[in-house]
Amino acid sequence: MVTVTVKRNERNGIEEITISGHAHAGKHGSDIVCAAVSAVSLGTINSADLLLGSNPNVQFAEREGGYIHWKVGDCPDPLISEKQQLLAESLVISLFMIAETNGKYVSIQDPKWQGGV
Repeated sequence: MVTVTVKRNERNGIEEITISGHAHAGKHGSDIVCAAVSAVSLGTINSADLLLGSNPNVQFAEREGGYIHWKVGDCPDPLISEKQQLLAESLVISLFMIAETNGKYVSIQDPKWQGGV
């Protein structure tokens, strides 16, 4: 199962997003759930980097099927930080949309969206 954990600050802003695991929704190389999670996650992080020049603080690993950890709240420029927050919220909503139709393969823990989006 892909597990998404969102850590928020006291203002409900996203501090960190961690995505780990593997969906096991299909054969290796044909798992469309993992492909969807990877595409929206990497696309959003690359957007933060290329569009905002924010050089996002991200760790990647291939353990347990995959691992991405984005420290979103790690940006000193307030304007860039605000835009990065918008991209991060968009990522969380996109992941919820994937989980909505593939709930047995994707689990999301986010205090803001406890009941879903």
